[in-house]
Amino acid sequence: MIFVLGATGKVGRHLVPALLDAGAAVRALTRDPAKARIDPRAEVVRGDLDTADLPALLAGADRVFVLTQGHSADREAAVAHAAARAGVTHLVKLSTTGVHFGQTDPISRAHAEAEQAIRTAGPEWTILRPGAFMDNRFAWLGSIREENAVYVPEGDPASALVHVRDIAAVATLALTTSGHEGATYELTGGEALTTEAQVAILSEAIGRPVKYVEEPESAARERMMRKYGWPAEAVDGFFALKRESAAHEHVVFDTVGRVLGRPPLTFAAWAQENASAYHHQE
Repeated sequence: MIFVLGATGKVGRHLVPALLDAGAAVRALTRDPAKARIDPRAEVVRGDLDTADLPALLAGADRVFVLTQGHSADREAAVAHAAARAGVTHLVKLSTTGVHFGQTDPISRAHAEAEQAIRTAGPEWTILRPGAFMDNRFAWLGSIREENAVYVPEGDPASALVHVRDIAAVATLALTTSGHEGATYELTGGEALTTEAQVAILSEAIGRPVKYVEEPESAARERMMRKYGWPAEAVDGFFALKRESAAHEHVVFDTVGRVLGRPPLTFAAWAQENASAYHHQE
């Protein structure tokens, strides 16, 4: 049985049905089963990792998908050690390419610490390090719906965005087939696209012009705080992460194609799938 943390997240909501389709038994953790939209074929359990009885949650599981809210190294280490005591044989952790590139932002540092805990806990392990998600472009929903425009800070780097279904597909293989033990997989899409090119692709999928607007960092900061309600420290963190990732966000890894035996899903496909979300709301 496979125990899935983060079952309602961007990757988890694709991973759970993929595992079930592969014939696996799945136990999915959520804080609120009544609100969670989890495949009904899965066993859904209520729990918060800060207060949960981990041995009880892990009882009967032999593989665990590790992803915690806030990317907490302490929580993930606790899960890894409890899993080892419970007889779990394989841990698959969702990390970030920031670890591969040695980034020092708080999220990458937490993932690096958690990776180390996973590697030394005892069970076999596989580390998945995706780059930026295509789903991050849902951040443009408001400005596209309201203004038919996308605002980005000047110098926004090209990005090899990855589809969450590709991440879930690699995770499914790692959790259900052999040969992935001890592997660390960097996961990106198949091409690096400038932000302007992403907007053009999304515009075509939506079926109406969308204006691409570059603005100075000062204007972008003001927009985040005024329009989106971000606190100043969150805005500082965003730009610190942007500066650190700019040098390598364009890097394309061939891992998805090698592991899945097919090309990575494209941003154009993602845009077609999600075009209706960007339509004006009545």
